[in-house]
Amino acid sequence: MKSDDFKNFLSKRGLKMTRERQELYLEILKFDNHFDVDSLLFQVKNRGLKTSKATIYRTLQLLMEAGLIRNISLSVSEAHSPRYRVCSKLRAYDHLICTGCGKVIDFDKQEVCKTCHSVTAEHGYKLEAHSLRVFALCPDCQEKGLTSC
Repeated sequence: MKSDDFKNFLSKRGLKMTRERQELYLEILKFDNHFDVDSLLFQVKNRGLKTSKATIYRTLQLLMEAGLIRNISLSVSEAHSPRYRVCSKLRAYDHLICTGCGKVIDFDKQEVCKTCHSVTAEHGYKLEAHSLRVFALCPDCQEKGLTSC
């Protein structure tokens, strides 16, 4: 994925590749996994770059419209902020999500992928992607006495 992809998208919409958009885009490309607005803001500020949360949200929206990133819905509630992932880095990861603290663990089990292929083929579909979210309490939250639901 190149910076030109985003620049071309912006140009077609009559927008410019501002310095802030460019810097945010380059920082986003550094994430190997999903990220949220706070982790992006932290990373940007650590590099000495100045931007606001509003600019980050607007840039993320543009990147989603351009098809360069995706919103990965991992939260069981609105208490946890949305996560994003660069489209070229999307893999068949599934997610184990703690309902107490929001901690997310990626996992990749071949059995899940095989089941998805089997179910789609059974109904005449061709599998393009799948996403599985498992909500549970992590060991730390269990130790604190938190309960689900």
